[in-house]
Amino acid sequence: MRALLLALTCFASPLAAQCPTASDMETGIRLVDMEGTVETYEAFGANHIRGAWEEGSEVLSKFVLLKGIYLVEYFDVSDGNAITSSRRTHSYPLPPEKAPLPVAGGRWDTKVVTMDSEGVVSGTESYLFGDPTQVTLGGCSYDMIAVTAIYHDDDGYQETLHYLPELGFSYLSESKSKDAEPDRYVYVRIEAAN
Repeated sequence: MRALLLALTCFASPLAAQCPTASDMETGIRLVDMEGTVETYEAFGANHIRGAWEEGSEVLSKFVLLKGIYLVEYFDVSDGNAITSSRRTHSYPLPPEKAPLPVAGGRWDTKVVTMDSEGVVSGTESYLFGDPTQVTLGGCSYDMIAVTAIYHDDDGYQETLHYLPELGFSYLSESKSKDAEPDRYVYVRIEAAN
């Protein structure tokens, strides 16, 4: 009887109830790293995720991800206003609904056109999709597919993203330039924004 009571108590614990689900994407889901920096992800139309990066109560940058993975817009923020000189937009050669979601062992090589304050540049990006696994953020576990994003620039810059299919977005896990040590990002909590 005590084992049954303990099992029921654990099943109904607040921790289990606090793990965000896809329905929380309507109002946003926050990731918190070891330094207290917060990233918020929110559904933005049928094919996009809107994001914000903040320290304390100050939003420092905002971004938009196609299919929750591919960066289509980024800009810095100061005193609540966009810094127009920091804005970068990226355009891919297909309708948004056709952009691929990660498939284990798959790959997407694509052309991209980038526009920023210095002009317009054409380039190539590659996305390599790993095998499905799981990741734990705080007390919450989610299915995860690692995505290696290669930007084919002179710096040899690439990123590792963790895509969460259940929530529909990816977050930056590691960034690295050629001949440099990688920067790693460790998140210790996930929560609904509301």
